[in-house]
Amino acid sequence: MLGGAPALVLAALGVTGAHARAPDWAALARGTDGRVVLPGDPEYPEARQLFQPRYDTVAPGAVAYPAHAADVAVCLDFARRSAVPVVPRAGGHSYAGWSTRAGGLVVDVGAMAAVTVEGPGVRVGAGARLGDVNRTLAARRLTLPTGLCPTVGIAGLTLGGGLGLASRAHGTTSDALTGATVVTPDGVVREVDATRDPDLFWALRGGGGGNFGVVTELRFRTHPATDCAYAELHWPEADSAALLRGWQRWLAALPDPFWSQVEFLIESGPATAPAVRVLCLDGRAELERQLTRLSGLVGRPLRDSWTVVRTYEDTLRAMSGCAEQSAAQCHLPGTLPGRTPEGRIGRDSYAGRSDFWGAAGLPDAGVAAVLAAVRRYGQAVPAGGLGVVQFTGETGGAVNRTAAAGTAFVHRDSAFLTQYLAYWPASATPSQVSAHQGWLDGLWQDLRPWASGRAYQNYIDPKLPAWREAYYGPNLARLEEVRRTYDPDTLFRFPQAI
Repeated sequence: MLGGAPALVLAALGVTGAHARAPDWAALARGTDGRVVLPGDPEYPEARQLFQPRYDTVAPGAVAYPAHAADVAVCLDFARRSAVPVVPRAGGHSYAGWSTRAGGLVVDVGAMAAVTVEGPGVRVGAGARLGDVNRTLAARRLTLPTGLCPTVGIAGLTLGGGLGLASRAHGTTSDALTGATVVTPDGVVREVDATRDPDLFWALRGGGGGNFGVVTELRFRTHPATDCAYAELHWPEADSAALLRGWQRWLAALPDPFWSQVEFLIESGPATAPAVRVLCLDGRAELERQLTRLSGLVGRPLRDSWTVVRTYEDTLRAMSGCAEQSAAQCHLPGTLPGRTPEGRIGRDSYAGRSDFWGAAGLPDAGVAAVLAAVRRYGQAVPAGGLGVVQFTGETGGAVNRTAAAGTAFVHRDSAFLTQYLAYWPASATPSQVSAHQGWLDGLWQDLRPWASGRAYQNYIDPKLPAWREAYYGPNLARLEEVRRTYDPDTLFRFPQAI
């Protein structure tokens, strides 16, 4: 890369006026050590892709893969001087497709993906995927409280708070963050932590991706990882209401080292029974005690169940769908950063919505509304799709012991999180897609009488009314002040930017 400050680099390449001429993408490519992929390049069809195929028609002007933070600074300065919209991208899993922009510059951090364990801590490049992070740490018998999807980027997860298997035991992903390298819109590379740019560090822990700068590295404290006891249980479909009522009561007194989920997977045809999954980080004996308590609260006999004890590493691989795949196979296929030629992970188009629920939980009328939506799925949507309703116990415990204002992640009094998803096949017509989304919106609307009005910012919802309060609550005002401080000219813009 040419030496000197980003502005001097670009000036030397002829990028001097915001509106003088069309963006000189070739100048950007010459000014960075990383790659810049342009329309017409053989890699462009892959570079433009997000996780969801439904956004494949969006055509950014360029996709940059910075090699280091200084490259990111050049990209941001180029965008500002050329009046080009700029979008950071980690894993590309934005539900709303907001990690790309037609005609804009996508700054993909995938090339910065090193995972380096340093004693009880770990340094993680912002482009690292969860599968690689979890596998590297688990091999050292260490863990972070992260999600399961192996192709999700660590940066996006962390910036939105981050919930997962170990959250009740250890807090959110962002709670484990001890420092970060971030390039702010002024092109300054900042090392932030609790003492350096502390307001920015506070905002990065739950304030959402794409708001304050481009993170290039994250530093975390880790926790010991022990063998796990995992169980999957099934009750008959007719007992679904009793199960949901009993599961909520059971969750309220559940010890910290647990994760649990009730999941309905719905296809065309008769309603199916939910699966109940329970993970215990504290041994099989404690798991068996808690399963006995759950069965008693449900008050109905099990249809079937099974339990297994595995290492934490094997548990993560199994629950992420990678039990039979190598590390290289547990990626999206491709040759660009974040992908592998051997990758076998497929892409899906879907829409999602979410709710956090307080201690009162979902009353009987709300349970009935959920089950009615589950049962009408086959009549509401064409064949070939999939509806998903998940009740997940990954809040409470350590998550709720941090004050709501302690980090930007405000959801510190929730009992559990629900997510509602509608998937459709690649062959779906616009009217069929509309039917799937209509079912999803109908279920979400049916639950408004009892819902808290709070939603998970990592499940970003383009249809969510009052999204600022739903994602950020009383932390919004402070987040807005941090945004004005570090991005006064709103270089980073998307429909739900702070």
